[in-house]
Amino acid sequence: MTTLEFVANSVPVESLAIAVKDENGTARNLSAYSGASLLVSGPDGVLRTGGTAAITDAEEGTVVFAWPGTTLFDVPGDYRLALKLTAGSGADYTTPIRVVVTKGLEV
Repeated sequence: MTTLEFVANSVPVESLAIAVKDENGTARNLSAYSGASLLVSGPDGVLRTGGTAAITDAEEGTVVFAWPGTTLFDVPGDYRLALKLTAGSGADYTTPIRVVVTKGLEV
């Protein structure tokens, strides 16, 4: 499982590129999907929203997430990120990515 690390109250500037792969580690073709969104669940189980996700290379399974202007990591703890890929009235979800958020030095 992939693990990312951030400091509480971070507002990342650089976009996050996510490579969607199948169970064999091969890039998954996302051509059947019309959109994507990133789901962020905090250590309290509350779903946090914001930012935009876009399928930027469907054949290579690449989705790029642009962070919102406010933090999604408001408290230290373990978070989970997952993509919701949509097509018409249907949706698929990726396996969650673990995010460890630590207390910063300025807090």
